[in-house]
Amino acid sequence: MIKTPIIMDVDTGIDDAIALTVALQAQSLDIKGITVVAGNQTIEKTLKNTLEVVEYLGRTDIPVAKGAAKPLVAPQIIAEETHGESGLGNAKLPAASIQPVEEDAVAFMRRVLEESSEKITLVPTGPLTNIALLLMAYPHVKEKIEKIVVMGGGAFEGNASATSEFNILVDPHAASVVFASGLPIVMCGLDVTMKAYTTKEDIQAVRDTGTKAGEFCADAFRHYYDMYTKYTRLPGCAVHDAVTIAYLLHPEMITVKPATVRVDIDGVHSYACTASDFRPWRDKSKDNALVCMDIDRQAFVKLIIDACKNY
Repeated sequence: MIKTPIIMDVDTGIDDAIALTVALQAQSLDIKGITVVAGNQTIEKTLKNTLEVVEYLGRTDIPVAKGAAKPLVAPQIIAEETHGESGLGNAKLPAASIQPVEEDAVAFMRRVLEESSEKITLVPTGPLTNIALLLMAYPHVKEKIEKIVVMGGGAFEGNASATSEFNILVDPHAASVVFASGLPIVMCGLDVTMKAYTTKEDIQAVRDTGTKAGEFCADAFRHYYDMYTKYTRLPGCAVHDAVTIAYLLHPEMITVKPATVRVDIDGVHSYACTASDFRPWRDKSKDNALVCMDIDRQAFVKLIIDACKNY
């Protein structure tokens, strides 16, 4: 089997944890490492959560590296209401015995990319601070990056503000660097991720797998479900970050459109907007992203359930 080499870059809250659960058991992914950034919670909590999830799911063979504790320029924002005080909602995991590697996230990614004989796909599911720092400090590693599959942004709607998605709003300056990097980007934004939700019945099906992963994911979902059904019109909770892994494993379940995407770091009413140009008459030579627009929700939910069964 040909495996896709990836580095995951996470700010482990609830949906990052679900993304990790799906990715860590996927036979077609070769996870070279996991880097951590502040976002859903502080770096101390997102790192703690990442180490605990990795150890709980039995993948202590994968190195974890600590990354940026704050955005490049903007003041720090966290999402405690969305992800809970710990960042994992109602889920409780045993304290991890493993430690992060001594290298910071940027040094770790640089080394892994330089040493790799094949191109590696970066999969950031949090603010893009670590990725931007890597590209600014070591632009030569671009030749070793296959593409960047981002959870962030949105072509037609926001959630953190009228025009911005949370991961981009946390560090729009980093996002601007990444989207202007010239590297191929797949943007798994709110246009698709708000369609990738799990209902109460889906969450029970996750629990009914009877595995440790199923129990953990169902517990994590409880806080998320309550928050989403209280504040949104969804009949469940959107599992944003796991869409990146779904794209890598089963791109056929996701509909994409090419676009020219620019991140607004100057606008008063459009700050942190991922302005996406789909106009037929645009200069298509400037297209820098495939924007995910739709998903087969039932297939997505089945992917999560089947992943839980494998633990």
